[in-house]
Amino acid sequence: MALPSPFRYLLLFILATATLASSLLTLTIPSSNALPNPHTLPPGTHATLTSLPSSSYNPTEGAHDQGHKSTAPLTRSATFTFPALPKSSSPTSYLLDIRSAEYIFAPYRVDLAADGSVLGIWETFRGNPWDNRGAEKFLADVSAPASGRDVTVDVKVLARRGLYEERSTFSPLALFKNPMILLALVALGFTFGMPMLMDNMDPEMRAEFEKQSRASPVSGAARGAIGGGGAAPGNFDLAGWMAGTGNRPAAAAPGTEAESSQGGAATGRENGGATRRR
Repeated sequence: MALPSPFRYLLLFILATATLASSLLTLTIPSSNALPNPHTLPPGTHATLTSLPSSSYNPTEGAHDQGHKSTAPLTRSATFTFPALPKSSSPTSYLLDIRSAEYIFAPYRVDLAADGSVLGIWETFRGNPWDNRGAEKFLADVSAPASGRDVTVDVKVLARRGLYEERSTFSPLALFKNPMILLALVALGFTFGMPMLMDNMDPEMRAEFEKQSRASPVSGAARGAIGGGGAAPGNFDLAGWMAGTGNRPAAAAPGTEAESSQGGAATGRENGGATRRR
């Protein structure tokens, strides 16, 4: 049944007055490094206004206040709009949270007056006291009328959710981080670089370097052991010689002083032994 024209106009006037009396909260998502294009958000993204349960008795509902929760879906313009903010008997604080399957948004604290108008909006921190407010996003002007105040704030995207672990890719540069590869490269550089350095060295400096190399006992013994010639025998044990457990020097030639001393010492020991036996 259609209403008469006067009643129809009266109903439209009442609805318009109620709409103007309620505050409007709009959340916009600016472009950022984490989210360059806000229009790519999944359709299930939504914003919620949640109040904590109160232990005080609510005479209007005849029971304890169990809290309130309002939801605003994502619009085509990548915004969230709360057309009618909740009203209560006293000013109430709400947690504004934006829930998305792919992105993490910063939480906010929203303080509403008893008539549903916005008193202030601040950033908040999870796991911290509720009074620990962050950056201020909006603060109501006391001189302006509270009814019908429209508030628009920008929300911040913190990061993108890492639901899957990225598989590491092969990089040839990662081989140079291996110490064994670095040691092999250094040894290879000495192998091919030292002959070139010796060829380009000054003749006098080269002769002095070779002289010092020949004068070194370790290098001389090593060359004799490798070449099998020179003063050292072919079966010379360099490691045993350095440890003191290698081959002893060869016996001295006949007629030398070493043989005489050794023979005399042996004769003395033998004579002493014979004397004791007698």
